[in-house]
Order: sequence, then C-alpha cells, then structure tokens
Amino acid sequence: MIIFAIYFLLLCFLIYKNGFFGIFKDDKLNPKFYLTAFCVKCLGIIFFYFIYIRFYGGIMNCDTAHFYNDSKVFNDISKWNFVEFLKILFGFQDDKRDTEVFKYFLQHTGVWDKNPEEFLYNDNRIIIRLNALIHFISFNNYSVHALITCFLSFIGIQWIYKAFKFLFPGKEISLFLVWVLFPGLWFWTAGVLKEGPALFLIGALLISLKRVFGDRSYTIKNIVMLIITVMFSFLLKLYVLLPVLFLSVLYFVIISSKKIKLKSAVYLASFIILVITGNSILKIAFNRDVVSLLAKRQCIFLSVSKGGIFLENEKYFVRLPYDSCLLKPNTISKAYEKFYIKKGASYMYWTRFSNDTLFCTNNSDTLTEYHLGYYFSPAKATLNVKPMLNNYVSFFSYIPEALYITLFKPFFYDARNTLDYVASFENLIILAAFIFIIFAAIKNGFKNPALIYFLSVAFSVLIIIGISSPNLGAMERYRALVIPFILMGALLSMSSAKFEQNKLSSFFKNNTANEN
Repeated sequence: MIIFAIYFLLLCFLIYKNGFFGIFKDDKLNPKFYLTAFCVKCLGIIFFYFIYIRFYGGIMNCDTAHFYNDSKVFNDISKWNFVEFLKILFGFQDDKRDTEVFKYFLQHTGVWDKNPEEFLYNDNRIIIRLNALIHFISFNNYSVHALITCFLSFIGIQWIYKAFKFLFPGKEISLFLVWVLFPGLWFWTAGVLKEGPALFLIGALLISLKRVFGDRSYTIKNIVMLIITVMFSFLLKLYVLLPVLFLSVLYFVIISSKKIKLKSAVYLASFIILVITGNSILKIAFNRDVVSLLAKRQCIFLSVSKGGIFLENEKYFVRLPYDSCLLKPNTISKAYEKFYIKKGASYMYWTRFSNDTLFCTNNSDTLTEYHLGYYFSPAKATLNVKPMLNNYVSFFSYIPEALYITLFKPFFYDARNTLDYVASFENLIILAAFIFIIFAAIKNGFKNPALIYFLSVAFSVLIIIGISSPNLGAMERYRALVIPFILMGALLSMSSAKFEQNKLSSFFKNNTANEN
C-alpha cells in the first residue's frame, strides 16, 4: 500500500498544482474540483477490491486477474530477452508453440491467445501489453495498476467534458459528474480491466474529432492524436469505439456546417445511410453482415455461458461440455499439458480455415493431441433468451428486447442478491432519465441534434450488447461506457436557468473567464 499511496499523492499533487501538465486546466472548473473528483473516482478502487473479496473470494479469482497475471508473464520476458519483449510489445513476435518465448513464458498465460471465432469483439493483448509496461514502475503491485487504469479513465472524462461543454453552459459540474458518479462506470473503471483504457480512448476520440471536424483546427497535434486514437479504436472494444467514432464524425461535421439547416433530420438520414454503407462494406470485404455477426456472436456467447472446456491444436478449436472426465488425462489443472478426447465424447469444433461450426456426436479419435485453451463453469446470470436467427426480420424484432434487457434488467422485482439491487437502483436512474428525455423531446419537437446523437450512440451499442451478450453481469459491465450518453441527454434537456447557482458551484468553479 505504500507504493500505491506514493503514486496517489503524486497524482493528486500534479492535478492540483499544474492540472497534470495542463490536461486538467479549464476556464470553468477549478483545481479544487478536479482534485475532489479524482479522489471520489479513486474510492472506486477500494470498493472494487472489497466487492471482489466479499462476493468472489478475491481479486485473483476474476477477469482482472487474467490481465494482471498475463502482463506479469509478459513483463518477465524483458528480463530474459528485451528485444523479444519489444517485438511482442509492437506485435512482431513469433509466438508459435515450438518457440522458446512460448515454452518459457506465453504457455503460462490465460487470455493472451485470441479466440479464432472472435470478430466483433477484440482480443485482450492491448490491455496485457499496457499493464506489462506498468509493471516497470508498479513493482508488481496490483493496486498501482488499478490506480493508473483509474487515472487513464479520469483523463478520458476530462476530454469528454471538453468536447461537449459548449452544449452545457452553466451545467459544467453536472456534465463532469455524470461520467464520474455513474455507479457502473465508477466501479468498472476502478479495476485492471478494459473499461478504463476504453474510456480514455472515447475521450481522446471525442476531443480530437471535435477539434478536427467541429472546430476545423487542422494542427499537426490534433491530426496525429486523431490518427493514433482511431488506430487503437480498432484494437480495443470495437463494439463501443467504432459507433462512437463514426457517429461522432457525423455529428461534428453536421453541427459545424452553416449550410445545413435541418440538422436533426440530416443527422438521422446520415445515420441510416452510414449503417447501410457499413453493412455493405462488411458484406463485400468479409462476406459477413452485421446481422450474421451478431447472430454468430450470440450463439458463441450462449454456448460459452453453458460452461465448457476449450481445446485447440494447429488444426482445430474444440468445445467440450464442462466435464473433465471427457479428457485423458482427466484433469484441467495444467494449461498446456497434452490432452486427448475420450472415446464416445460429443463436442462442437471449428477448423482453423473455416468459421463454420461442426459437431461430433460420438468421438472415435483418441490419438489427436490438444492443448487446453481455457475452461468455464456454467454462468448463472445468463438470460433465457430465444436465439436470434440470421435474417433481418429476426434482427429488427429482437431490437426492443435487446434494449429492454440492457437498460432495465435486473429491476427490483427480479433482483437475486445485493449486487442486483445495486444494479436495479442504477436502472431506476436510467429509466427516470429516459422518461424525462422523451417528455422534453416531445415538447421541443426533437429539434436538438445533440440529443439525437447521444441517444444514437447509446442505443447502437446497447443493441449490440443486448443481442450478443445476454448475461446480466456482462451487460452491466459492457454498457457502462455508453449509459452516461443517455444521462447527458437528460441533462441537456433540463432548463439551464439558474442551474448550479449554489455555494457548491461557487467553491468548485473559477471566478474568472480566462481560458487556460
């Protein structure tokens, strides 16, 4: 805890003293606000740790442990061969099973290898690489990794605030706190997971898009930042970052144009054209469309949620039922020990050269060797949903259910435990915000393009999540990055008259109007 305290105090000092080299300097919010908001955000690290100790037996029994442990293995490569470490860091590695780096290091990782079935979602390597670098200064202290992840997400919030504060005059504190205090985002960006870096990238995307397409500031700094951020957006959480990228380009281009009059209508029409064009490009380039991708992803998710043992070799990727007795040897304690499938076992499998799902109902091949990829016990929180068919009629009929389960499940009447009651309270906030938006939008005639933009970003991602990942735990985590867009819509719909005119505002806002 000493090393954590040192880094925490150092970050607090830099935020208060110089706005962390200017990032947290603003003409509206003062250093006291940023310092207080950062301390509140860092409380999530303690709460995250407590929840995992209380309900899951510790940090090392969940996803965050995979990222941390694999990054430690990756960092150890630098002590063995720094050139090899750099090659893996930048993606130029040769990590086949017969290489030394695999035998000595990568075979001991849990989530380094990418599932060959994944297309819509990303692999885990960018987070492992990031945390491998953090190990150089963390001294293998998990809490330091969590602190840096939390701080990255805090920078992302600042950039989101700067991208949209022109829409919220007099509501600057509330705009910032929407992203700091929303329970799901506060919690999931406090651990060594993908959400913290993803929020950093969302912020970087939005501020660079606003500068380039909104303000038309074509400086080298802005262009380079945009290019780098777009590149990383294709590597981390595609299902969130790509909708944010393309819809934000549309929005900033449309609102910055003086020639476009009916901006809301133009945005909606452009949104529809963008979806159709993107779907066509997928079909031509990859022989897949959005519907087939979502249907396949849902099938895989439902299959994995039933539990299973996943084996692989140079030719096949195999899923067996969650029963180690189907293997020889019948243990799954050593990740890269050689395994053989017992006679008579049934399983599904994929070849390395095809995405088609194949089935074996009565195994007769007991000589082919496999290595253990990973294994899961059956998930308890997966919803009992009817699988979506691979056609557009099924897709469009599925959208209302996808939005319902991502926005309002669980609710108090079907909560199973304490965590479900917390999620129910979160859903109550979302429901209240959504009802307020609807009434305000009807009153104003849906004339504000920003409101339509916020909802389109949130709903696009929620539909993807609701169809492809129908599990309560997964949805609460995946949706956390976009729910604040709905809350921003509610904040935007509120009257700005005398908003934030109180003692708290006077304490946290600058008294001058000078831009820093």
